[in-house]
This record gives sequence, C-alpha cells and structure tokens, in this order.
Amino acid sequence: MTEFTKHEPGTFSWAELSTSDLDGAIALYTDLFGWDVAKEDIPGGGVYAMFRLNGKDVAAASPQRDEEKGVPPHWNVYVTVDDAEQTAKQAEASGGTIVAPAFDVMEFGRMAMIADPTGAVFSVWEPKTNIGAHLLGEQGALSWCELLTTDTAKAGAFYTELFGYEREPFGPAEGNYTVFNKGETQIAGMMPVPMEGMRSNWGLYFTTADVDAVAGKVLKAGGKAMLQPEDMPGVGRIAVLADPQGAAFGVISGVREG
Repeated sequence: MTEFTKHEPGTFSWAELSTSDLDGAIALYTDLFGWDVAKEDIPGGGVYAMFRLNGKDVAAASPQRDEEKGVPPHWNVYVTVDDAEQTAKQAEASGGTIVAPAFDVMEFGRMAMIADPTGAVFSVWEPKTNIGAHLLGEQGALSWCELLTTDTAKAGAFYTELFGYEREPFGPAEGNYTVFNKGETQIAGMMPVPMEGMRSNWGLYFTTADVDAVAGKVLKAGGKAMLQPEDMPGVGRIAVLADPQGAAFGVISGVREG
C-alpha cells in the first residue's frame, strides 16, 4: 500500500464532503469503502469527520456551513501548494476569482478557495502539521480528479499557468478529453460539460474493487446513478453516482493506461 508523507505542489491531495446529513453520509461511505471514522469537534461549533483506511487519513466530511445554504451537498477537492496566499493572488491575476482568501486552519495548514475563469471551484492547501491524504490511488482512496468545464481552452490555460501543468490529449483523435501532467505524473483530467446549462465543476473518483457493487449500494440507500457502471477503454470500469443527499462522486476499478 502506497503511503504518502508529503505531496508535491500541484497534487490533488484531499477530498472533503460538505453534506446536509453527516450521520447518513458517514453510514454510507464507511459501508462503500470500508473506512473507519473519527469525529472531531470544530472550534466554534460543528463536527469534522475524518475518514481513515487502515489508520491512514483518506478523506473527510462535515456539515454544510451557514454560508453554503442553497448550495447542494458536494465533494470539495484540494490542491497542495507551497503558499496558499500567493497562489490565490496568482489565480486572480490569471482570471480566477478568490472565493475565500487564505486563512489558517488551526495548526494543520493554510487554505484558500478559488473559482477558475469558467466557475469551477477548488481549494488550495498549504500544509503544516497535516499533509492531506496519506493514501492515494489505492482501494478505497481518492484516485482521480476531473474538471468538467464550459470552456476547455480557457480553463486549460488557467491551470497550466497556475500549477505548471502540461496538457495531453487522451483517447480517440476526435475525443475531447485532456490530461493534466506535471513531469511524468498524471495529475487530473478535463473535459467539456456533458450537457447544455451545466456549470463547470471539479469531480473526483475513488478506487474500488467492484464498481457495480458500490453503485448498487448507493441506489439501495436512495442515491442515484448519473453514469451507470460501464467499461471505459484504457481506463477501467467506472460509474458516477450521487449519494442520497445529492453529492456526486465517481468510482473506478482498473488503472488508466499511460
């Protein structure tokens, strides 16, 4: 099992669920991925649920904050950076919007929330005592992040400038999928939004040994299948699901071919 003690800048290193039903979410996701959970009180009120696999941090969940009222439950993605404040300023200079300026998260790290020029929101994480996920790409852990955007050219240029990514087409020549690389490391993917009127957003995938079983459990719990389980050439078997509260996430088995 691959364990991380640090993440290189530009790595998607953490996933955090913002939900309207914390207890319901904990019950579902621990069943889906075999996670353990440790609840921690948040200063000023609230609870933060840390999901662990074999004692290693893999993700987290918390109730939606007051300022998120009206926003559907969702998974947030975090990118490791050396300096959250400077990255936010660079993002703004490159056409993005600072949703939440850099601030300290107790002794754990420093973060900022940013919207890219097409409206997709993500957070940046400057680690101190907490690096983010200790496991990535393993069974039950975060394995891939994917941008659905209304303007791939504008978004691609933004992330290339901000994080130093290189863009690589993936799939058939007529396809519209792009992989963000940093050196020889595949970082994330990008594709156009699949339907008119859909907003730009970042999605994520967790690795599982059985995509169909996970999808079945989500449906039984009252969730939905946004993309039914299917085999994707060169990728593996995937599904995109929504939990009973409406938060979307993907699951994948198999490894994408270089």
